[in-house]
Amino acid sequence: MSLIGTIDSWAGNPLEVGPMYPWVGFEVGFFLVSLALWICWMVWLLKTEGTVYLHEAQRLKQRDVSDVVGGEDDIY
Repeated sequence: MSLIGTIDSWAGNPLEVGPMYPWVGFEVGFFLVSLALWICWMVWLLKTEGTVYLHEAQRLKQRDVSDVVGGEDDIY
């Protein structure tokens, strides 16, 4: 007979079955590592996008409006 019983009765103790998935008990650690990686990624992304934005803004300020509107040169 199974430790958890049958579907008809469910007459078993789930604590006696064992873990239902691997790495039980590491959820908080995984969350903290994931949160730290996400924060690092967001800081890197904001710095990178800010730098690109400043370079493009400076480049557009130095050019004539007809060059930008004409579409002859790619601004990226």
